[in-house]
Amino acid sequence: MNMLTSRAIFTTINALLLTTLLVLSAHAEDGHQHANLTNPQEGQHYHRITPDVPTEVEEGKVEVVEVFWYGCPHCFDFEVHLESWKENLPEHISFKRMPAVLNRSWVAHARAFYALETMGELDRIHPLFFEAIHTQGRRLRDKESMARFLFQHGIDAEKFKSAYDSMYVETKVKRSDQIVRQYGVSSVPQVVINGKYRTSASDAGGYDNLLHVVNMLAEQEANAMNASSEIY
Repeated sequence: MNMLTSRAIFTTINALLLTTLLVLSAHAEDGHQHANLTNPQEGQHYHRITPDVPTEVEEGKVEVVEVFWYGCPHCFDFEVHLESWKENLPEHISFKRMPAVLNRSWVAHARAFYALETMGELDRIHPLFFEAIHTQGRRLRDKESMARFLFQHGIDAEKFKSAYDSMYVETKVKRSDQIVRQYGVSSVPQVVINGKYRTSASDAGGYDNLLHVVNMLAEQEANAMNASSEIY
């Protein structure tokens, strides 16, 4: 084997190793589970939000917010974990979703989210919206395409478009954008606990670990509120 051939083989092997490392890295970012997390650390597995962002829940409840975008494949992957977690939601947690508007192209989906909320159709359509984009490959990027899709699921297209263009939805989208920026969120999906902490699959090492961190911090917040109420 001459030197030129040896060098070519060496280069090929290096390229294959690099490709393998990149694939493994991408899987980690996608939420694939690392080793079970037993002792989450601030600054590594979750991050403090400074200053705290005021919550919008009843007294004694801990607010947990999922920040997401319908077009995000990782948000779609997270759904199955999130829905399973919600089935056994502790009484002290008040959960809600919040659409992010980190890019101008995300605005249409945020408007659709709040339009469906005002119409009382959000819970039913939310999973269908994700499936249409990520499983069926539908390009739901504007009001008209979304209205046609929703009509196929029994929603009046004109009523949807009216809600989509309403001042109420406009206000909700702007408020959501403001809060997400206060959270310091720059990617999705992320989960915010009581306006004080944020975490993600990348931080925690997988979706299950992420929810473990959420449960830990939510319980910590609930215990702190209970201790405070006992003092007074």
